[in-house]
Amino acid sequence: MTKQTFTLTDLKKHLAQKSKEQLIADIAELYKTFSPVKEFYQAQHADISEIAKKYKDIIIKEFGGTGRGFPKARFSVARNAFNDFKKLTNEPALIADMMLTYVESTSGFCSEYGPDGEEYYTRPENMFTQALQLIQTHKLLEDFRDRAYSIVRNATEGYGHRDSLRDSYDDVYA
Repeated sequence: MTKQTFTLTDLKKHLAQKSKEQLIADIAELYKTFSPVKEFYQAQHADISEIAKKYKDIIIKEFGGTGRGFPKARFSVARNAFNDFKKLTNEPALIADMMLTYVESTSGFCSEYGPDGEEYYTRPENMFTQALQLIQTHKLLEDFRDRAYSIVRNATEGYGHRDSLRDSYDDVYA
């Protein structure tokens, strides 16, 4: 016996058979049951700053810790928080803000703890470059100039981290 997958086409056919009231009830149930659905609708129809704060806090906590003990510093957690947030909005300024939060947190971790591993330096450098490209593409340079410079100024010298960030900064702001 073959198990058939429920495709998007199947879903559309299924939903087309429902009344408006049934669809509203289904969506309301999804909204109550699944927090990503709630966040999706909140991001589309309300102030997204509360949602942005939630995802920023995840990133900051991962690399800054809670004040007790060594931070876990898992790139997967920070990256997933960023990607989940990015699914909720197409607003370049909000995405750039989240990207810079990622860079500030991971780069700050490097300055504080000096981890021995190149990825701790290259990952924030790559995200910084991507953030600056997004900022430049959407003509948000002045909005983020001071913050971007602060990231460079506060970066550690380890593994050429500050120099790499400065090069990316100079490519966009010089």
